[in-house]
Amino acid sequence: MIRILKYIVFILCITVFNLAFSQQQLELKIVVPEIEKPISNKYKIKNEFTDSLSRYSELTHLLVDLWNDGYITASVDSFRIDSNIMTSFVKIGNSFSWLNLKQGNAPSVLLDNISFKEKKYIGKAVSFKEIAKLNKSILTYYENNGYPFASVKLDSIDFINNEIYAVLNINKNTKIIVDSIVMKGKAKLSKKYLSAYLGIKSGDLYDESKVSNIPKKIKELQFIKEIKPLNVIFYKDKAKIILYTDKKKNSQVDGILGVAPNSETNAKLMLTGEVNLSLVNSFYRGENIEINWRKLKKATQDLKMKLVYPYFFNTPLGADIRFTLFKNDTLYINVQRDLGIRYYFTGNNYIKIFTENNSSSLLSTDAYQNSTVLPPYADIRTNLYGLGYELKKLDYYLNPRKGIDIFMSGSMGNRQIKKNIELNEIIYKDIKLKTSQYKFSALGNFYIPLFSKSTIKTGINTAFMHNENIFENELFKIGGLKTLRGFDEESIHASFYTIATLEYRYLFEENSFLFAFWNGAYYDSKTVQKYIHDTPYGFGAGVCFETKAGIFSLTYALGKQFDNPIYLKSGKIHFGVVSYF
Repeated sequence: MIRILKYIVFILCITVFNLAFSQQQLELKIVVPEIEKPISNKYKIKNEFTDSLSRYSELTHLLVDLWNDGYITASVDSFRIDSNIMTSFVKIGNSFSWLNLKQGNAPSVLLDNISFKEKKYIGKAVSFKEIAKLNKSILTYYENNGYPFASVKLDSIDFINNEIYAVLNINKNTKIIVDSIVMKGKAKLSKKYLSAYLGIKSGDLYDESKVSNIPKKIKELQFIKEIKPLNVIFYKDKAKIILYTDKKKNSQVDGILGVAPNSETNAKLMLTGEVNLSLVNSFYRGENIEINWRKLKKATQDLKMKLVYPYFFNTPLGADIRFTLFKNDTLYINVQRDLGIRYYFTGNNYIKIFTENNSSSLLSTDAYQNSTVLPPYADIRTNLYGLGYELKKLDYYLNPRKGIDIFMSGSMGNRQIKKNIELNEIIYKDIKLKTSQYKFSALGNFYIPLFSKSTIKTGINTAFMHNENIFENELFKIGGLKTLRGFDEESIHASFYTIATLEYRYLFEENSFLFAFWNGAYYDSKTVQKYIHDTPYGFGAGVCFETKAGIFSLTYALGKQFDNPIYLKSGKIHFGVVSYF
């Protein structure tokens, strides 16, 4: 205690002299007893300073280094200031090591958790830093296992020559059980979903790590936001966690509908357009329902539907159901059905197992009636089984400034080419009708903050399929606003592709930003009739800005493919609006 008081007096004296010598070139001289000079020579000490605070800080660092090296009695015995020179007389003292640090009343399960072993301390230098680290490890364990008010101290301390004997003494205090999680505010969310999502249930032991992580997990949700810090009320042996939240608009609807002349039917007009509907947390279970319908050509339609239902039966399991229908003019129709089971390991990040069933059927065979070779399209059935993985760590879901967004999926299974009775059977003579099919896809976006209002987005998007004979109605479709800007929507068909993206964003509001981008790709299209490969790229700029009606986006992009020159008049203008509710 006397040593601590001396040190406090020393600090106060140093503070007084700060004003007098703050503008001078200051010096620090350390004087130690002759016998302790070899020890002091191990420590590099700066001796010139522009202000007295830095000089004092250097002396403090010396003492801390000595204490952490076992010289626990090291102290500043006195000091003298002459003009701009401060001479400090430092007593280093003896180095102390552990004779033994006994586990005391610490249980074995705790010691295993923090990797504590008595033999690791025998003969080791006594370090204040290591003691503080040990105390923190013990308290963290108990805070996360139902004892947030636990305390720890060294007991039965004994000095034997230059060795120290001590015993750990832990007071767990009251065991705390989670009573409930209460939401206050306008946001609505099922208690069962919230409990499963946060990983905190009524009756659980209090876990400080889970409680302190709640703000981060709430921020990762698309549909609610925290309006003020959470509050934990402790009473008797219970803990009530109170969250203050508000609803965040995230469901969306947008689309364009139009009419156009139809020359192929007796009807005078046909319906064209695109409709996107996304319903998030409509039933307060964190579910997501998406419907996308497009009819941008006269006989071509594209329908995508998705349902994601997380944490059903109050478990970390969730359902992932998808349905896709694509009708390409009068050539073929593709139907894809996916059923997946997700396992949520943290928040909305998950791994999943899934089954994928695809069927592609020819709508017309008139052009191939007399063909003796395989046509570019075929009737195909595939049944695949696979694994998927998604990880999102973004600071803001709609318009992130930093973080990562990764998705990967791989599948394999059986593929069968169905003989079409309207075609000449000879075309199937030298082809395997039943084969194995492999597919893989990966998407990664990385956001790197730049200055105070800017960010750099980099991305990679790749996919491939493997089979001996691939038909055009099986190929991936890329191009357009969501994959390769500067090209028509889904205008490029590929059996393998990789797209790299580099984008600069200047964020002037939460959901508003200016951007400039470049995206480049390599793809090949290897089918039964031809092989094509190219390195197209696109570049451009645009703006997204938020209004009361929704978020408007405008993008101008130029693209280059094969050896075609770039023409400004061939630039693609993408315009859209997304309304959230």
